[in-house]
Amino acid sequence: MASPIRILQATVSNDKGGLTGYICQNYRYIDKSKVQFDFLTYETQLDFQKEFEKMGARFYVVPKPSHFFAYMKALKQICKQSEYGAVHFNISYANFLPLLAAKWAGFKRIIVHSHSTEIDDKRKLVRGMKKCIHYVGKMLMPVLGTDFLACSQLAGEWMYPASVLHGGKYHLAKNAINLEKYRFNPVIRNAVRKELRIGEKTFCIGHIGRFSYQKNHSFLIQVFAEVHKKQPDSCLLLIGGHMNGDEYYTEARKMVKQFHLEDSVCFLGVRKDVPELLQAMDCFVLPSRFEGLGIVGIEAQASGLPCIVSNSVPRELNVSGSVKFLPLKREKWTYELMLSSVFYKREKQSDLLAQNGYDIFTEIKSIEKYYTNKVINKKLDYTTKLEKK
Repeated sequence: MASPIRILQATVSNDKGGLTGYICQNYRYIDKSKVQFDFLTYETQLDFQKEFEKMGARFYVVPKPSHFFAYMKALKQICKQSEYGAVHFNISYANFLPLLAAKWAGFKRIIVHSHSTEIDDKRKLVRGMKKCIHYVGKMLMPVLGTDFLACSQLAGEWMYPASVLHGGKYHLAKNAINLEKYRFNPVIRNAVRKELRIGEKTFCIGHIGRFSYQKNHSFLIQVFAEVHKKQPDSCLLLIGGHMNGDEYYTEARKMVKQFHLEDSVCFLGVRKDVPELLQAMDCFVLPSRFEGLGIVGIEAQASGLPCIVSNSVPRELNVSGSVKFLPLKREKWTYELMLSSVFYKREKQSDLLAQNGYDIFTEIKSIEKYYTNKVINKKLDYTTKLEKK
């Protein structure tokens, strides 16, 4: 039996959301007799590392790309000791340093995968510097990368020049999920609401996302303060991680105290039971300043929730027809949430999401095919859900 193709995934961390969540989910579902992942990380120990090592994965702790020559040296050693079909960079902006290092280290296949549409940093100076790097990296993409993916068309336009977007090596890869895990279940809903002490008739608004500039928690808390004035029997669930001393988390805590919402806003942190927590909600919100797609919105739709999101979120998110896109204006969000509290209706949407390519069991076969065809240099035949644009 032939050995599986090894793909080096860059880069994972202990933040289980976002990029790491996407990479880890793919690894759990992919056929490891055909494709095996190894992982680059900047952290000495990951909480899922032992689980993945038992499945055959290897982990490499490397310097950050800002230490360019040390980073390149580490990649060169990794490239020499194992034959990789490709190195797959999952990135949010066009930082060309890791791509250049991989190219100089000897990797023949460099897959670039766009997952965002902006720079996630509140500091104007840092954001400006990263944007300069991004625009240089965007122009260099055709030279540094060999294959190009994006989670949405908007994410593709953010990351790649027209020559890539209209070339034959650019493809959309759906951020698929295990739809069955998210299917609405009233028994689970009642149990979770009871556990969280949410009343039977309480209007429960939910948000999932790490505390960051991108996710815009300060706006959400201001909106919820207005909703709570009009509908006192309401609550807000905030699910997501933060770093110790994180300014966005600290700011959110202060705002909740300022608006006297301590009994109505629940900070739940990083959770492994997100599908169950979605069952407890009545409406899902995503007031992000920008998103590559917003996979949590797919999860929310799979659980049958109405969704209110910012108009900076790609329209591709609206698979079910239950997503409303709004500008970041408090009065508009307050009005729509109050309407949702009155006219709340849970819809069955998993089948529709599956038809549109968001079922992990179908999509993972496309990913396997993508990796194997790329490595053995066969012409790609995209008859499955990995979309060619």
